[in-house]
Amino acid sequence: MRSFTRHLAVTATALGTLCAGLVSAAPAGAVAAGQTVNVLVRRDHSVVMPGSIRPGLTNFRITSRRAATFQILEPAPGYAPREAIRDANAAFTKNNIKALRRFEANTTLLGGLSTRRNKPGTLSVKLPTGRYWALDVSPRVLKAANAVGLQVTGTSVGGRNSGRVIRAVDDTKWGKLTPSIPTRGRIWFQNRSTENHFLVAAMLAKGKTMKDFRAWIRQAKQGKQTPPPLVMTGGLDTGVISPGKSMSFDYRLPRGNYVLMCFWPDADMGGTPHVLMGMYRGLRVG
Repeated sequence: MRSFTRHLAVTATALGTLCAGLVSAAPAGAVAAGQTVNVLVRRDHSVVMPGSIRPGLTNFRITSRRAATFQILEPAPGYAPREAIRDANAAFTKNNIKALRRFEANTTLLGGLSTRRNKPGTLSVKLPTGRYWALDVSPRVLKAANAVGLQVTGTSVGGRNSGRVIRAVDDTKWGKLTPSIPTRGRIWFQNRSTENHFLVAAMLAKGKTMKDFRAWIRQAKQGKQTPPPLVMTGGLDTGVISPGKSMSFDYRLPRGNYVLMCFWPDADMGGTPHVLMGMYRGLRVG
């Protein structure tokens, strides 16, 4: 298992470059029911937002001064930001599986969305009463000081998620999905598995097909570092949701053929990204 994981490590640069280039742009349109909260992610990755909101469906309207990924999570009692960030940094920069397991055991990940400067996004999450953190998880090394506390209290505003459903099932698979979606609209991302997941959708490069992508996956499993047959900009990239959770977000994508993927590292497989375990499928946009 460890030798297999070492072979997979050579794909880290390609995978990181891909995710860094993907953003989700929100089209203009009606906002779902519930409450709306404005979020600003500064250039230093700090987050500016209200410290207290009401329970129910919250539409986070996210603006960032640079590429960012806004994430909401609920920590287990006694799990301090410093501990969480230490575990996250060890897990995602050093492939420390013990740290990854601690982080997964002590956090409930409730969704997030990537944005860029001048490309705001709208994320909708239904939050019950409780205490949460919000932070920008795009930096390679996270800082505990950037984790903002969020208190959810008071009378519920109601509301429910909506959109075209994309569902994670069976740990490392995508559920049944229509073969095509419009170029703009709303996606309801649901996690019906026992693993954490996030959603990446990247367009296949001109002249490339799913056959080329599957060949790239086979090469990655053999430890060969080659560029993926994907357009490395545009597309969309969400934050992470834990088992049993869901979120909605607005999207706008160019017409083309895409690949849906999840790159969350699987602790039971030595940190192997889910995409290398078969969690990908083709999707037509437009």
